[in-house]
Amino acid sequence: MKFYSPKLKKIIIYYLIFVSIIFLSFDIFPASAENVSYVYVGGDIIGFEAEIGGALVTRTASFDVGEWEVFPSLKCGDVIKKINGINVYDAEEIGEILNGDDIKIHDEVMVEVLRNGTAVTEKCRIIYDRNSNKKILGVEVKDVVCGLGTITFVTKSGEFCGLGHEIVDFDTGYAVYSKSGRVVKSCVNGIVKGKTGCPGTIKGYLENSKLGLIENNGKFGIKGRIESGVMEGSDIMRLGGKKDTAPGNAKICSMISGKKEYYDIKIIKTFIQNAAAEKSMIIKISDSRLIELTGGIVQGMSGSPIIQNGAVVGAVTHVFTNDPTMGYGVYADWQC
Repeated sequence: MKFYSPKLKKIIIYYLIFVSIIFLSFDIFPASAENVSYVYVGGDIIGFEAEIGGALVTRTASFDVGEWEVFPSLKCGDVIKKINGINVYDAEEIGEILNGDDIKIHDEVMVEVLRNGTAVTEKCRIIYDRNSNKKILGVEVKDVVCGLGTITFVTKSGEFCGLGHEIVDFDTGYAVYSKSGRVVKSCVNGIVKGKTGCPGTIKGYLENSKLGLIENNGKFGIKGRIESGVMEGSDIMRLGGKKDTAPGNAKICSMISGKKEYYDIKIIKTFIQNAAAEKSMIIKISDSRLIELTGGIVQGMSGSPIIQNGAVVGAVTHVFTNDPTMGYGVYADWQC
């Protein structure tokens, strides 16, 4: 056993405190394994069916009623939430409410809608449709928005993130947000190559075979749970983000060729984002195989994982209309 003088002990204690401060300042303590997340690499092209949580107005038209013309108060992009105080969860419920005994032809009903994210109440006159022998509002609606997209990554517990950007309804051009829906298998049967001024697209259809559930559809894509076994055989990589991303060589992963492949890209620019924001980086496709196949980035590739230095750092989100080989990506941080 060694004995030290009180003065020497103080020197040793001060030295240890000093060294600890230096380590903390430079953040060079090794991260524990518990703080590092590993995920299955996506790239799988899937179909999504996002439930709107109401009825989205996709078309309006004026109607002749007797001697006068009725112009509906509702607008394309409105999401009908209530009629006369009764909740509307899907398109079918509108007919059930309107054709009840309490509402007469030419009556006015109070319709509560979400318009550009703001709650609005409109008076709407009921119209009789001779073809269906039913009372209607005079608008066309849908309660589900469907499309093709790409899974970015899946955690080992089955939680997935994909698409990387908000879902935009094709008919109205309005963004759709919800907290329910499902992910289904897709069948890709063609590719329209992108060219200057005209973005390309993946051609395909959705199959009625569920792969998982959507639990949130927001500004940075879709999140939910994938059924077990779907990602079997996929590569496992560290989940990174903005701190791991820098201009330079990188890759994206996609099944657009029919099998999961990695394609070379360059990260041209990264943006400093201290809070969740879109368009985190600018990327350029440099792989001749992908350029030959698609012309660059095409619709349906949104969500394709961006990989740099062995980590999933983000997802492809947008294509430049003036150059289909270039586009934007979002940091994986904002998808989580």
